[in-house]
Amino acid sequence: MFALVLFVCYLDGGCDDIVVDVYNTEQQCIVAKKEQRIRHGGCYPVEEFIDSFWTPAQEYSDL
Repeated sequence: MFALVLFVCYLDGGCDDIVVDVYNTEQQCIVAKKEQRIRHGGCYPVEEFIDSFWTPAQEYSDL
């Protein structure tokens, strides 16, 4: 299972990771990301997201 995660960074410097939806396959997740035009986000295995073994949103911040 894969989570589609949206990265939101605020002007004050804080960032949040928001789970948009969960999909059975990575391909379904990638298609949904393209359909929803999510630019700052990604598809991650649910286990890695839950255990925090992935890159946080702050590393993707443009600020």
